[in-house]
Amino acid sequence: MTDQDDVISLEDEDEVIPDVATCQRLVEQFANITGTDEACAQFYLQDRKWNLEKSVNAFFEARAGSGITVLDDGDEPEVVVTFDSKLVSALTKGTLTEVPPKNFCFITWNIDGLDDKNLKKRTKTVARTIENEKADIVFLQELVPKTYTYLEDLLPQFVFIVGDTEEYFTAILLRRTTVYFDGHNLIPYPNTVMGRNLLSVEAHIGDVKLRLLNTHLESTANFTKERVAQLKTGIENIKESPSNMITIYGGDLNIRDKEVAAVGMPSNIYDLWEACGKRPECKWTWDTERNTNKEFPGRYKPKMRFDRVYMRQADPPIVTPQYFGLLGLEKTPGTQSFPSDHWGIIIRFEVIRPKNGKRKFSSVDEPSTSRGKILH
Repeated sequence: MTDQDDVISLEDEDEVIPDVATCQRLVEQFANITGTDEACAQFYLQDRKWNLEKSVNAFFEARAGSGITVLDDGDEPEVVVTFDSKLVSALTKGTLTEVPPKNFCFITWNIDGLDDKNLKKRTKTVARTIENEKADIVFLQELVPKTYTYLEDLLPQFVFIVGDTEEYFTAILLRRTTVYFDGHNLIPYPNTVMGRNLLSVEAHIGDVKLRLLNTHLESTANFTKERVAQLKTGIENIKESPSNMITIYGGDLNIRDKEVAAVGMPSNIYDLWEACGKRPECKWTWDTERNTNKEFPGRYKPKMRFDRVYMRQADPPIVTPQYFGLLGLEKTPGTQSFPSDHWGIIIRFEVIRPKNGKRKFSSVDEPSTSRGKILH
């Protein structure tokens, strides 16, 4: 690139590229989107007439084909991160910033990809709900290859970090313009008979550092032993997180209260349903009285708090949960099915900036409400 101020001619005199300032802006945008440097950006942009979308497409296709990058940790199971070219135009209209927002939104949801009934319509409703709520971080469980592909198409504004690509699996979604991916790890459960694991992602929102742990623990009452061992693995990973990181652990835990009691949850790890007020209408996330996707004969209709979210504060504390609610309570349009047999969980967090020393996170025994109260 030369120092000319207007336009720079290419070998073909009929083709021109933008002025120096515009070129630099495109280089910086390419580097931000792809996580590369300016030299790489110039290589791709110059070869594609400084078309940002074509250049980003070419970069990811060259890296892995079909827009998929496989992160390989040697002996560790692979985790797949996907990048959708539809996002490029949207990203260039937004502002990439290291200044954290005052609030962020978290969702976890078992979307029941194993049930083929109205699957595409249900998945579309899940995507619409995620976007309507303006979620920044999403944990999904029971994703299957076809719903994974469909959600990628519907939600190009998210980075997908996936724990597997066969049968059914978990995923963490990060909104590209607010949450930045730093790294990953996939922790296998040696005792699983259902292909379960713990998906760990490190990310940041401005200077707010996050460790995100998404899991789907072993199902049914017959696998209590395995599930408890898997829960212990989750707790140990929370404990091992750096103290300056907020750690969020959740998903479809299939857990029972007596199992949590048997393990013993450390006092600095908070159940966010409890911390946000224990609203009874938000307790049951798998409720066959209200949710008719799964039919149970007879009068007894089981309901369980299978889906849970736990949090360990950073030191010093930097966020507080403000609201805990449920999602997917209305049937999918044009069907008699809810989006899933599980309700989704939505939690809204506030980023706090203490002025005078550290703030103490509340005890779960302290009375609080699910909306509008800062826990301290």
